Amino acid sequence: MAAEIHSRPQNSRPILLNKIEGHSDGVNAAVLIPKEDGVITVSEDRTIRVWLKRDSGQYWPSIYHTPLCHFSVMFFQEFLISEDFNKMNHVKTYPAHQNRVSDLIFSLESQWVISTGHDKSISWMSTQSGSMLGRHSFGSWASCLQYDKDTQHAFVGDCSGQITLLKLDEQTCSVITTLKGHEGSVGALYWDPVQKWLFSGASDHSVIMWDIGGRQGRTLLLQGHHEKVQALRYLPLTHQLVSCSSDGGITVWNMETSREEAPQWLDSDSCQKCGQPFFWNIKQMWDTKTLGLRQHHCRKCGKAICGKCSSKRSTYPIMGFEFQVRMCDDCYDTIKEEDRTPLATFHEGKHNVAHMDMDPSRGLMVTCGSDRVVKIWDMTQVVGSSVAAGFSPR
Repeated sequence: MAAEIHSRPQNSRPILLNKIEGHSDGVNAAVLIPKEDGVITVSEDRTIRVWLKRDSGQYWPSIYHTPLCHFSVMFFQEFLISEDFNKMNHVKTYPAHQNRVSDLIFSLESQWVISTGHDKSISWMSTQSGSMLGRHSFGSWASCLQYDKDTQHAFVGDCSGQITLLKLDEQTCSVITTLKGHEGSVGALYWDPVQKWLFSGASDHSVIMWDIGGRQGRTLLLQGHHEKVQALRYLPLTHQLVSCSSDGGITVWNMETSREEAPQWLDSDSCQKCGQPFFWNIKQMWDTKTLGLRQHHCRKCGKAICGKCSSKRSTYPIMGFEFQVRMCDDCYDTIKEEDRTPLATFHEGKHNVAHMDMDPSRGLMVTCGSDRVVKIWDMTQVVGSSVAAGFSPR
């Protein structure tokens, strides 16, 4: 599989199949309809729209529904769409939160709707009765959510950069652990229940892979975006991760290759290479009659170093650094040219990407954002033809 990934032409890129325009405000979510040439969108303009592809090749709305409220605010509604995609009936309204709803998941197995919101809480409700089963509060507003249906574990990302792992039960829950690694608000989560990997993207422009199952908390840092990461999807058949950011960047990561964990940054009062004091080390500055220096860190070894001892920059993809980062001179000298070979490909979506959905069986991806545009992409040249068995562009 790895040979197939690396043998693709370097100019392989997503192919834009269609653009859907017509929303009067930002699009919060867009999802592909399984086995249909269709997309469902939810927008800040208070509309739910079901778009179907016509004989002309363009997408036109078969359903245009305007509820009485803005979506993603305080509560959410359940609808049933007819088989011919021409009618939508309201089923239930769930009074879930006291502020804006940020994410929600429906679990068919447990018949629960689980949601997070800006009121700093997660709630879970019964779809049979429509009643609230339980609620748990956090210290910061909850921004994104993932759920493991087999174990009833929920992962909640928040604006402080923390991810909380909860075990949900009928009317109760327990906090299992918290994951800390991001330096900015967590904007996207994706859970792979087979490998038991959790992927998180944040406003610090980074993606972290948390190995929840096999390797006792191993984390891999992936840095390949220039703006906040807002959408993630892992493709197990080709061992690739697709991440999207607010500047339109689409990055495809090879997750089959062996990778190294980034080191923890070390603390020191003086440069761990030359011994010169940092500017807060008043005693050593006084004793040596020298001016204190600014502290930096080598991204490869994690040592605290001064600017003079870390004058070099390099990529180091095996550790997730696809862009050039600071290296101490000693570590820079150990990096070979083949160590700089990229393990990710970079593509331009040319619009703000706030939400993304993929259909791996057809090699399709849909993106949307605050620019009011929805784009449908053919990803087969990027993620591999084996993922898109049976798909042919129309």
